[in-house]
Amino acid sequence: MGNGSLFFIMKQFKLLKERAGKWRQRYVDADTGRFFFRRDVPQRYPFNGLHLLSVANESQLCKMLDVKLKAMSEFIHHPSYTMFEISKKKGGKRTIEAPDEDLKEVQRRLNYYLNAYYLMIKPASVFGFVIQPKENGRYCAIAENARPHVGKKQVLNIDIKDFFPAIKAGRVKALFTSEIFGYNEHLATLLALLVTHKGALPVGAPTSPAIANFICYPLDMELMAFCSDHGLTYTRYADDLTFSAEETIDTDDILDIVSIINSHHFAINEKKFRIRSAHQQQMVTGVVVNRKVNIDRKLIRRVRAILHDIQLNGLIAATMRHLRIDEMPDDAAISYFSRRTVGLVNFIGQVKGPKDPVYLRYKRILDDLFPSYVSSPKTYF
Repeated sequence: MGNGSLFFIMKQFKLLKERAGKWRQRYVDADTGRFFFRRDVPQRYPFNGLHLLSVANESQLCKMLDVKLKAMSEFIHHPSYTMFEISKKKGGKRTIEAPDEDLKEVQRRLNYYLNAYYLMIKPASVFGFVIQPKENGRYCAIAENARPHVGKKQVLNIDIKDFFPAIKAGRVKALFTSEIFGYNEHLATLLALLVTHKGALPVGAPTSPAIANFICYPLDMELMAFCSDHGLTYTRYADDLTFSAEETIDTDDILDIVSIINSHHFAINEKKFRIRSAHQQQMVTGVVVNRKVNIDRKLIRRVRAILHDIQLNGLIAATMRHLRIDEMPDDAAISYFSRRTVGLVNFIGQVKGPKDPVYLRYKRILDDLFPSYVSSPKTYF
């Protein structure tokens, strides 16, 4: 490492130490004044997290994201999104707000730094939308989220209602001015406008999952402490919260859990609230956990039907049918459906293993349909 790079790193450390206030206690040893980080996180992630935290004004933000000030102003004041609706499995519609390519690229760059910082502070209970460093091996986060609940007597599933839309721009701004980031009002407002649309986190922006994870940090910490005190296991994957117990989950504990969630300004989706005992099929984020982590047969059949539809009728017709779109879908909807289909097949391979015959059969179809999307999953079970 050259002297220039070392000087830059030391400068970032100094800026963080000056700005972080109470939050710096997480990174600074009280006795030595030296910075410390999670030992399982490769060095580049803390460095990029510190880079994000050291940003003090609009010009520095533009430099970090490699975007001109004029273009940033356009993204802030005139954001361009393509909006379309898809049907939910159990009724109703979900609005997807996909930013245009230029805005999406800037959000992707910001998301890289956001995820690097979140990795430094991530609670052990969180598995969704988190960077998986290659040095630690690639694995299926959904399967890892389900694994702690395998073989439990009872499993409680709670879903947060309208997860991204429930996180309003004012709340995002408050996050950026909080001790987690410590930004000034102007910078916090700019960032909040960059990552929100129509006053809330958009479903479809690259930054929404990371921002939601930061917003949920206090909730995760409180639920982890509660579950530790009450003999429960807790994990969260995005808006899916799962609790399990070796014995039955007490009704008072359930009421307390719901109260904690509500106190953090989230509402429960009552349609997806369920508790399952060992003699029933216990599911965690689409994975069966009764005896081992496994794929639900309904998902296998659904993916088979989607692939058959694409082969038989073409991508456009399949997009319309499976997203339940009445009109000719635009490029954003087709891209969303394609990526989701590939993601489902890769998910099967990640959970069941890269040599599983069902996965290999589906992957051969994907190799012909979407060759640029397909990646071979690796498992570390």
